[in-house]
Amino acid sequence: MGLLFSGTTLDECLKNASDELKIPKESLTYKILEQKHIFFKKHVKIEVSQYDTVTKEDDVIIETKLEEQTKEDENDIYIKSEKGIKVENGKIITTDKAYLDTNCVTIQPCDGIDLLINGKECTSTIVIHSDDKIETKIIKKHATRKVDISISEDKMEAYITIIYTPEYYHELIDKPCCENLVLEVKEVEGEYPPKYTYDELLTILKEKRIVYGIMKDNLNAICKSGNSVEHILVAKGEKIVEDIPDNIQVFFETTKKRILTNENERVDYRNMYSISNVKVDDILAEKVEGKDGKDGIDIFGKNVKRIRAKKIVLKAGEGCTLKGNKVIALIEGRPSCKSGVYSVNQVYTINDVDMKSGNINFIGDVEITGSIKYGTEVKSGNSVTVKKNVEEAKISAGGQITVEANVLNSKITSGSEDINKKKHLEILKQYETIIEELIIAAKQIKDKRLLGDNKCDGEIIKILIENKFKNIPRLSMLIISFELNDGITENAMLTFIREKIIGLGPINIKNYFELYDFKKMVTTEIDTLSEEITIPTDVYIGYVQDSTIEASGSVFITGKGQYVSKITALNNIEFTQSGSVCRGGILCAGNEVKLKTVGSIAGVLTRIEVPRTGIITADIAYQNTVFCFGEKQIILDVASRDVKAYLGKDGMINVDRFLL
Repeated sequence: MGLLFSGTTLDECLKNASDELKIPKESLTYKILEQKHIFFKKHVKIEVSQYDTVTKEDDVIIETKLEEQTKEDENDIYIKSEKGIKVENGKIITTDKAYLDTNCVTIQPCDGIDLLINGKECTSTIVIHSDDKIETKIIKKHATRKVDISISEDKMEAYITIIYTPEYYHELIDKPCCENLVLEVKEVEGEYPPKYTYDELLTILKEKRIVYGIMKDNLNAICKSGNSVEHILVAKGEKIVEDIPDNIQVFFETTKKRILTNENERVDYRNMYSISNVKVDDILAEKVEGKDGKDGIDIFGKNVKRIRAKKIVLKAGEGCTLKGNKVIALIEGRPSCKSGVYSVNQVYTINDVDMKSGNINFIGDVEITGSIKYGTEVKSGNSVTVKKNVEEAKISAGGQITVEANVLNSKITSGSEDINKKKHLEILKQYETIIEELIIAAKQIKDKRLLGDNKCDGEIIKILIENKFKNIPRLSMLIISFELNDGITENAMLTFIREKIIGLGPINIKNYFELYDFKKMVTTEIDTLSEEITIPTDVYIGYVQDSTIEASGSVFITGKGQYVSKITALNNIEFTQSGSVCRGGILCAGNEVKLKTVGSIAGVLTRIEVPRTGIITADIAYQNTVFCFGEKQIILDVASRDVKAYLGKDGMINVDRFLL
């Protein structure tokens, strides 16, 4: 028996034998025992039995044999390539079953198709034998159709979305004959599902309880197209048509501003405004009738009620008469409007108001060409104009008050009938905001279960009022006090405050949603009170000292300024003259305070108060000036110029300034 050598080719086997036996390849006598292909690799085994020295003739013979063997190898590769396993026309085919048993032929499955070997599902690479039964099972996904109905937030519109998805299956991709077959598939689209009919879509809408405003043309168009659609309007309700409210056209100005004709003309703020006059038969106001709107119907067929506009009743007072929808002047005088009542007031003129003339109480306008002196009082149903000083006296008027000179140690009240109502209105607005914040806080605590699951809504609200919203009890008592003083002892808002806000009342709240209804009560009260308040009236003063000034509108200091006085305005307080001084006292405005110079070098305490949304400005502000925004305050520590103070978004007081 000879020696065995192996390699990938015959030449490699001979070389291995030559190297090991230390003789030339030409001297070897051998026999090929085995020659095969494994995964496209050749394997050759030979047996060397004789290795004598060869002649040149032998060398030629050997070379010829090698050439023949090479041709046989090349032919063998072609034959081998037609043996194994392949995919043809979507089917798995095996060739030369004898070859399958003598070689390692495998098949690897893939997603999208089930591979069965001898009836069992194959999930990984497996060796194939000649007697194996190979089957494939197509996975088919059925056609689908889907409809979705979306409804607008106001329930006035419905939209439809339809998606049609065809059936599809996987088909094997053809592969050439090989010893390791890896299956691959391609997706083949099949038939589409049946399209929705008009009746089917109508039934789907009815199942959603959509019965009103169905757009038949849109439904028909969707059915005829047979395509998928997205967000197509298929039902539309009848929206509310709001009432057009009554409107009153006013044909006079409550205050008439003098127009400057010369740019270089010096501004005299004391004479900047004058009150309009009307003649007999002049039209003061006319009511333009509104128009009723229409209630709506949503897509569910439910009526949607509109908010009806309130009807305005035109009223004629002193010196006027009502003709149809017009208020006509009967006398010559100054027109005014208070609480919706239009009137014309005669002017009462007097030189001085003193102990000799006595107090003045006149329903119309009062004009004083001199002064109001010690211990006297002037009351007017409309405006008061004083050409000189007011000394240790009182003025109260329903309209504008103008003092062209000085106010010393006196009290002046403009719009006296409305001051309390306006203050109450501001409290209600603040109350409304706090209630809204309370609702948000209660909702967050409940949703996030910050106090556990055992706390009911009423207990949560009570804890919030006691710890975070401590101002609610105080504001509640102010509201109750005003209503009682106004003769109102019982209404829905007062009942809720007494039973569910004050003291242990919050415990009676079963669900925090009750606060939404309470907030609506407060809002209604604000709307009602706003209608009752007259047009804001202003006060114009040259200089004020040691006095109290109150205005339902704004206060304008047109001269040198003010000293240690208390000035309250529900709108603005403004110092108009350059270099005007505000020194000491308290200034409280409902909106904005505009100052020239506030405080003093010596640091006299001066307090300026505005609401949280207010603004305070000053050309010069000295130290020890207090800026208040709602319940927050800051004291200026150093003299500054170009000062602007306001409450930032973070709730902190910001003071923009330059050091003096």
